[in-house]
Amino acid sequence: MENTSNRRILFAIGFVLFLAIIVLIWYFFYAKPIIAPKLNETNNPFPTNQLPPRSQFINWNQGNTSTTTTEITDPLSYPLVRVWNKPAAGQTFIVQDILKDVVSTVTQGTTTFQTKKTIRATSSVLIFVDRTTGYVYGYPVETGKPFQISNTIIPGVYDAHFFDGGKRVIMRYIDQDKNKIIGLVANVPNVEDGEMALPLEKVQYIPSQVTSVATNFKNDKASYVTKETQGSSVYTLTKNGSALVTTSPFSEWSLSYGGESLYVTAKPSAYISGGTFSIPSFQPEINDKTGLMTTPGANNVMLNSMWGPQGLVTFISVNGATRVLSVRTLATKCGWGEKNFLVCAVPRTLPKATEGLPDDWFQGRVSFNDDMFIINVADGEKYELYTFKNTDGVFDVVNLSFGKGKSYISFNKKQDGSLWLLNLNLLGGGDTSN
Repeated sequence: MENTSNRRILFAIGFVLFLAIIVLIWYFFYAKPIIAPKLNETNNPFPTNQLPPRSQFINWNQGNTSTTTTEITDPLSYPLVRVWNKPAAGQTFIVQDILKDVVSTVTQGTTTFQTKKTIRATSSVLIFVDRTTGYVYGYPVETGKPFQISNTIIPGVYDAHFFDGGKRVIMRYIDQDKNKIIGLVANVPNVEDGEMALPLEKVQYIPSQVTSVATNFKNDKASYVTKETQGSSVYTLTKNGSALVTTSPFSEWSLSYGGESLYVTAKPSAYISGGTFSIPSFQPEINDKTGLMTTPGANNVMLNSMWGPQGLVTFISVNGATRVLSVRTLATKCGWGEKNFLVCAVPRTLPKATEGLPDDWFQGRVSFNDDMFIINVADGEKYELYTFKNTDGVFDVVNLSFGKGKSYISFNKKQDGSLWLLNLNLLGGGDTSN
């Protein structure tokens, strides 16, 4: 009886093993893998959607070599490309020195062979901050493919300012619990395309509330205004640390650099007169203008806008002398490049003179539909640079930033904060220094 029971157990074990073998053979040789239907439901803030087809820019500057190893057949298809489809801040162009392997084909007689050598090259990268997460990203203009640089979460970034050649950053973010804006300074980790993102380094919090930040034209220093118990203080950050520049009994200042000179402008309102003053002496450059906004350039040349009885007025000032321009736009919608190269986003239509700018614009009651123009500082005339098409959408342009050699311009779309790149090489505007 016992032998019969053992035979049954052995038979059952053998049958199970046989089935297991059949299942394994089916699994490894005949079964098809199940593909997950969705891969984008993740907390990863990096967008999973691809950029629009043919949206990459490559700038074949003389002496520059692309860092991409992917063959791109049509790198300069469109003059306008969306870099980031979410709110972004602090966009700054940097030039990175790289080593690149170059393969060339050599023919000697009937023999053809390849040689490889390593050369020094440069790569233009647009760095910026994703305002939702506080992550720093890089966008090589040669490839058009963003990559993540930092992974320190700083939610609700208000604005960002890179300096020291893009190696350091000042961020301001909203503290929901304290209901105020907090400022911090940090080193940006040295991460290149294809490498893993790293935390921000040497993060330091600014003890007083930071109300305005600006970086100089050389991008080797940054200045900021702090709100004090009585008035405000202005500090400058360099490689050597932070230094107090000046103090003021007034606290509502907007800080800006004109070349290497530092200026403050009273927070603009259509209903209050304000002025622009040089720092640290507080020498008045422009005074008693309602709704005054100033974008300084080098050599005391300033682009200004004000709100008067006739509505919006845009004008150039040089050492106290002024000249009204044919364009009418807010000064903050303009930017200076090299050698007083001035670009402005100009609204197609303006609100009635009974309304107030820039107040209504800041508060979102007024939005513009812009086009891009080059402004000749010598005679004040405008020249069309780029007209946004119906397929592009409506652009209220802010935060212009210029690439080295004026080959590229980046800016934000005020309606949603998204980041865009305009390729001047396609527009015949890549060299306007003459």
